[in-house]
Amino acid sequence: MSALLRPADLRADIEAVRRDALARVTEMDLLVATLRDHIRDLQAERDQLRAELARLRRERLLEAARWLHRGLQPQR
Repeated sequence: MSALLRPADLRADIEAVRRDALARVTEMDLLVATLRDHIRDLQAERDQLRAELARLRRERLLEAARWLHRGLQPQR
């Protein structure tokens, strides 16, 4: 059988486990925060691309409408 740990050794082991757990939690918190920032950046880029796509569609529709309008005008 293994010998029993002294209270000081047990206390040191408990503190080491606590430090390791805190470091892992802190690391996970940083990872989550980083991923949330990245998601916000991607959402902003998505919104910008959607706005640009809508603008280009409007321009294309206007160009098509101008052509139609010119085609319906009487000849001189």
